[in-house]
Amino acid sequence: MPEKIRIIVNEDRCYLCGGCAGVCPTLAIEVHSTGWEFLQDKCISCRICINTCPVGALSAEPLEVSE
Repeated sequence: MPEKIRIIVNEDRCYLCGGCAGVCPTLAIEVHSTGWEFLQDKCISCRICINTCPVGALSAEPLEVSE
């Protein structure tokens, strides 16, 4: 199982094209005209969104999971 991650967006690079939301298999990313929303509870840490971003605006950091 992949390490759980949190998606980070570089807002200076992101132009809200919606490509990341379009490829997310769990619909964990919603892109609106005013910004984007990441739904952590839906994320499966697949990183498809990061690999799809045409401008490299997305990155990941480990998610601290409390037990």
